[in-house]
Amino acid sequence: MNAPTRTPRAARGGSRQSLWRDRGFLAYWTGQTVSRLGVQIAGLALPLVAIAAFDASAFELGIINAALFAPYLLFSMPAGAWIDRSRKRPVLVTADLVRFGVLVALAVLGMVGLVDMVTICLVGFVMGTCAVFFDIAGSAYLPSIIGKDQLLDGNGKLQATIVFSKSGGPAVAGVLAELTSAAQTLFAGAASSLLSVLALLSSRRPETAPAPREGGRDMVAEIRESLSFIIGNKYLRFLTIRSGVNNAFFVARNTLLPLFVLNTLDLSSTILGLVLGAGAVGALAGSMIARPLAERTGLGRTIVIGFGTGSLVQVLLPLAGGPDWLAVAMLTSLFGISGCFMTIGNTNVATLQQMLVPRELLGRAVAGMRTVTWGSMPLGALLGGALGTALGLRTALAVVVVGFLASATWLALSPLTTMRNPLEDDDDDD
Repeated sequence: MNAPTRTPRAARGGSRQSLWRDRGFLAYWTGQTVSRLGVQIAGLALPLVAIAAFDASAFELGIINAALFAPYLLFSMPAGAWIDRSRKRPVLVTADLVRFGVLVALAVLGMVGLVDMVTICLVGFVMGTCAVFFDIAGSAYLPSIIGKDQLLDGNGKLQATIVFSKSGGPAVAGVLAELTSAAQTLFAGAASSLLSVLALLSSRRPETAPAPREGGRDMVAEIRESLSFIIGNKYLRFLTIRSGVNNAFFVARNTLLPLFVLNTLDLSSTILGLVLGAGAVGALAGSMIARPLAERTGLGRTIVIGFGTGSLVQVLLPLAGGPDWLAVAMLTSLFGISGCFMTIGNTNVATLQQMLVPRELLGRAVAGMRTVTWGSMPLGALLGGALGTALGLRTALAVVVVGFLASATWLALSPLTTMRNPLEDDDDDD
C-alpha cells in the first residue's frame, strides 16, 4: 500500500488562505520569479553578445536559439518521468546552480574576447537543459504545496511571474547592455539563479518523497502512460498541438526581433529592452484579470480569449515604422496587450492541466506536452533565421504573423469554446 502523501494545509481547510501568507508558497514563488528573470536576461544577452562579438546574422541567431530550445525536444519526456520519481525542490536547486556556473563562465570569456559561435551554442544548450528540468519540476511541485482550491490563484501569480520575466528580463538586459556590455549583462542572469537557490532553500516545508512505482521502474511504460493520457483527453490534445504550432512562430518572431529593432528601425538596445518591458505591465494586469474572468466565463472561453487576442495583436509588429516615437508606441502596445492576454491564457491552461491530470502523472504529462509545445521552438528559431535571410526582416515578420492569425482562427473553432466543467466534460472524451 502506498504511503500517504502530505496534504497541503490549504487543502485541509475549507477556506481560501491568502498565498501571500504561506511561507512555502512564497519561497517557491520567489525562487521561480528571480530564476526566470535571470533566464530571460541571459536569453536576450546571448544574441547581443553574438551580434557584438562577430556581427551575427539572422541565420546565426536562429542557430543559437535552436540550441537554446533543442533540449525541450530531446529531454522533456525522460526528465518528466524521472522528476515524477523524485523530490522536486532539489531538482530546482541543481538546475539553478548549473545555470549560474555556465553564465559566469560565458561572461568571463566574453569580457576577454574569447567568445565564438560554438561557445554560445554550447552555453545555450546547457541553459536549455537546465530550463527543461526547472520548468517541469516547478509545475509538478506547485500542487504539492498548495490545495486544489488555490491552484487558479497560485497559477495566476506564477503566470504573471513568467510573463513578467519574459518582458522585464529583456528590459533589464537591454539597459544593462547599453550601460555596460552584453557580456557583463550575463552576470545579472547568473546572480538571479543564485538568489533563486537561496529562496528555495529558505522554505522549511518538507517535501514527501514520491511513493515507489508498483511493478518496478519501467520508465518507457510510464512515458507511454502519460502520452496516452494526453492523447485521450480532447482538451489536452488540442492545447498541446495548438501551443506547439504557436510557439514555433513565437520563437521565429523573437529570433528576428533584435535585428529588426536594432537594424531596420535603428533603435537602441535600451529601447529594445524597454519595449519588451511593456509586456511586464501587461502581465501584471493579466494576472489580476485571469481568475475573475475565468470564474465569469469559464476556463475554456477564457483560454480562447487570452490566446486569441495575444495572437491577433502580433499584426502590429511588421507594420511598425515611421518616426521613432510611432514605432516605439506600436511596439509597446503590441507587447503590453500580448503580455496581458497571454498571461490570462497561460494561467488558465496551467490550472486546467492540474485539474485534469492526476498528481502522480503530472510531471510526465507536463513533460509530454512540452515535448511538443516547447520542442517546436528550435524549429521555429531555424524558420525565423531562414525567413529573415531569404525575405528580409520585415517580410519575414509578416509571414510569421500569418501563422499567429491561423492560430487564433483555430482557437475560435476549438472545443474550448463550449467547455463547461472540464472534469465533467472529460467523461465524454473521444
